Amino acid sequence: MSAVVTIPGQTVTELIQYWASTSDNDAPAFVSVFSNGKKQVINRRDVYLLSKRFAHKLRSQGIGKGSIVCNALPNSIERVVTDFGITLSGAVSMNGQIFRSDGEDFKESIRTAKCSSVIVDPGVPKGARQLLFKEVPLGFEDNVKSPELPDLKQLIICERNEKNHEKDFLTSLLREADMPEYVAEVSPADLLIVLTTSGSTGYSKLVKFTHANICCFTKQVKAIEHLQPGEHFINCGPLGWAGSYPQWYLSCGSTRYFLDMHDGPIPDLPAKMWEIIVEEKIVYGFISPIYANTILTNKALWENSNWRPRCLCLAGQPIKKGVVEIVGRLCDAVDINYGITECNVVATHRITDPSTYEDNCAGYPGYNVQIKIVDKDMQEVDPGKTGQVLIKSPTLCAGYLNNELANNSFFRDDGWFSTDDAGYFGKDGKLYVEGRQSDSILRGTYILYPAWLERKMKEVPDVVDIVMVAVPDPLLHNEICACVVVNGVEGVFAASSENNIHDGSSVHGKSLGTINCCGGPTHSSSSRKESEVSQNEMSTSQDTSTCDSLNGFTNGKAKSLSPNLVLLEKQLRDFASRIELLHEKDPMRLVPKYYMFMDKYPMTNTGKISRKHLRELAADVLGFK
Repeated sequence: MSAVVTIPGQTVTELIQYWASTSDNDAPAFVSVFSNGKKQVINRRDVYLLSKRFAHKLRSQGIGKGSIVCNALPNSIERVVTDFGITLSGAVSMNGQIFRSDGEDFKESIRTAKCSSVIVDPGVPKGARQLLFKEVPLGFEDNVKSPELPDLKQLIICERNEKNHEKDFLTSLLREADMPEYVAEVSPADLLIVLTTSGSTGYSKLVKFTHANICCFTKQVKAIEHLQPGEHFINCGPLGWAGSYPQWYLSCGSTRYFLDMHDGPIPDLPAKMWEIIVEEKIVYGFISPIYANTILTNKALWENSNWRPRCLCLAGQPIKKGVVEIVGRLCDAVDINYGITECNVVATHRITDPSTYEDNCAGYPGYNVQIKIVDKDMQEVDPGKTGQVLIKSPTLCAGYLNNELANNSFFRDDGWFSTDDAGYFGKDGKLYVEGRQSDSILRGTYILYPAWLERKMKEVPDVVDIVMVAVPDPLLHNEICACVVVNGVEGVFAASSENNIHDGSSVHGKSLGTINCCGGPTHSSSSRKESEVSQNEMSTSQDTSTCDSLNGFTNGKAKSLSPNLVLLEKQLRDFASRIELLHEKDPMRLVPKYYMFMDKYPMTNTGKISRKHLRELAADVLGFK
């Protein structure tokens, strides 16, 4: 990656203009595939034309340079045109992410960003228009007056309507040959987009990126895979996420395929993705590890396929060795990328031989990225020792929008960014990432910030308290376990599947014994062998003078089961299902898979709940140790 990477512009506006000006500008730029197999295609020339026309519409509605516009459209050609239209108007596009069924995460983002405008399609099921009905009744879209959203002034309707072309957004933009157009003058330092972190079931941080940041990002991905203009690329993620931004189109002019989500989730999404990969001869794909594994385990999908891509990119979570077995079956090679919303690509490497891969290996620093590992005092540690991952990069965002607390917590005065991820450099010079240092739970490609979910689930009758912790999972890195305090039990009872309660004193035929609060391994999820842990680390982990201890927590059999734990577990599962927006069959749903019932929590000697020891207890009780 030492070679200099170039792109045809210094702003995203210039990149959009460039690909519309080439001799083959009628080549497909974006292809949206519906669940029934229907496709909607837009070429490079029309991407620019329609975006310019939408930019003029925004200007005519009072949206100018620097205005933040929340785009709440799902994956669709309409989303591409409106996002690029916001860019060409000089305004700033913000991702209208919605996870919670009450829409409060979405509304909180609008409040925090002080958005004056939101782009919606009333026909999207469970979409932004329905969630904003209380604040914006029908007929008031152009004159919003909401105490809950005081800065919101208008909803911009971009409707898909196949029955009435007068109302159809794309048709209306194409219909008039002399429709006015607009392109604002911008500089690399101007704010371009606000992306949302995957703060699912909680509140997302709003991450600011300039044109320069995103242009550097397009160089990073081009350094990973230099696609040729027109080569077919697919991405399974939402367009408003960092890893799903149309970076390969902007840098290489590749044809971007994605699944159209206007009508809701795609049934059997992994199978549909593989169908597109084969039928459209996709050469490179950005795919969730869980979807890759689902395809791999269904041999009927791929073993007789007449096409396989040269490379599939797995990202969004620490990768286990088993997932890399797709090499030679689904693809010729695998790219493993470690990235975060605030910086995009951090580390990357390509795997052509699965036998050489080690769990959680993230590879070498990405194009123009610097990485160091530091201890709790922010001092750099030696290779082989675990600490926090810090990064510097030209792609590093311009901070969090209207969130000085987070800015002060993560952005250091010396230019380094604190990721909150634990990792180390191996003897091979590669970065290994073990997961989050804080209470947040990395499950698959999503992160659960548990406080909100805990607060909501305390509403279930008979729940005295509830805490979410991570337990190991071979594919998703972590699963979610809800630790529930109830009256009338003594000891620990675990539910590893629905209506399946176990006495914690003998789960899986093993005795719990005593929790070792200080002498346990400090690298429980590390891919290193025990012999690679230094003597100094072992001494530190056993230093009880610096470690909180458990106060009076014991395990035992229940004297009585009141309330009925089987019934309570069902009530909790039903409650969690109702407040999670994603479809119940979506493997990315952030709801607890496991439940553990107890009479009290382990506490530290400072009187706080010890989440660390709850994690150890849950892993032990559920048989993961």
